[in-house]
Amino acid sequence: MSSSENKSQSSDNFHQRARHATKPARVSLDDSFENFVTCEIDTEKVNPDDAWQCKPIMLDIEGVETEIRRDYLFDEYVIVSPGRGKRPYDTSKNRHPLIETADSPNLDKEKEVYSIKKDGNWLVKVVKNRFSALTMNNPKSHGSQELVIDTPLANMPFSRLPLAQIERILKAYQMRTANLLNKEGITYVLIFRNDGFEAGASLAHAHSQIFAMPIIPKRFQDHSSHIEQYFIDKKKEPIDDIISFERDQKKRVVAEDEHFFVICPYASQYPFEAWLIPKRQVMRFDKFSAAQIKSCAHQLKHLTQKLTGAQISYNFFIENGISPHHRCIIKLYGRSNIWGGFEVSTGMVINTVPPESAASWYRSSK
Repeated sequence: MSSSENKSQSSDNFHQRARHATKPARVSLDDSFENFVTCEIDTEKVNPDDAWQCKPIMLDIEGVETEIRRDYLFDEYVIVSPGRGKRPYDTSKNRHPLIETADSPNLDKEKEVYSIKKDGNWLVKVVKNRFSALTMNNPKSHGSQELVIDTPLANMPFSRLPLAQIERILKAYQMRTANLLNKEGITYVLIFRNDGFEAGASLAHAHSQIFAMPIIPKRFQDHSSHIEQYFIDKKKEPIDDIISFERDQKKRVVAEDEHFFVICPYASQYPFEAWLIPKRQVMRFDKFSAAQIKSCAHQLKHLTQKLTGAQISYNFFIENGISPHHRCIIKLYGRSNIWGGFEVSTGMVINTVPPESAASWYRSSK
């Protein structure tokens, strides 16, 4: 057996043990990416009914069976459990709408750190977070927190902004990422959006958040380690292999253009999870070209329009790479369910919306 085969089998030990814990393995992993991803695990049927949902959506789940799925590259697992046959994604209207009123906080009154203006008026403004957990003058919690205010307009969700305005917001992300990474003691910048109460939003005005940290979150460190090991073992770009795999499968692709490949990932942990993957290797969001930013804005608008139109709260965040083959990916998570005891205790999620069904829904015109 070759050394590369030894390494491949070693990286799959946990997955193999999970399979052998039920029945002897029926499928042997070889060195191909498809078998690396889709190796089956024998499980009992699971049909949880505790997902909290937002608005009736007809999902086509024909042919999708309950199964445990492993992430493309990482030892992260999810139970995809669509339930019975073809049925509606049964929901009720959002019970926690965030409405901006005259008494709502004026975010733009906070200290400005960056803005994009036209004719003397701001279009996008970045301000200090008044309730920051991280500050640059505290060695015990060194860092910075900022708010990106999307628009001067009240009650205007991100998804309904013009494409040109979304491009400005993404440009602000780029400028702040580059600036903060140049500050002493800052090693990672995370940008994320909480849209809707169920996604953790507490303010109605459209905004996102920037965390500049002195540490790299362990999850991203682990991702980077697996990605680099995959490249060492297979001498191939792991993200390119994901793109090739999904292109061949033809089940979970949402959209594709010159710059981005958009999918609902095979082992989606969240309902309606989607990834915007740049086709060329770029480690950090601030290194995206103007053409990539334009494409990214177009894809984000389409995805978030679908979610907002269905009254589904969501998060999206930018996972910047920290190593040569760790590609920057924008990840979007629908937040139409509440984690229960199984998820909280095991860290493994039951997702009642199969990514195949989510991708079909995103592609549909309705």
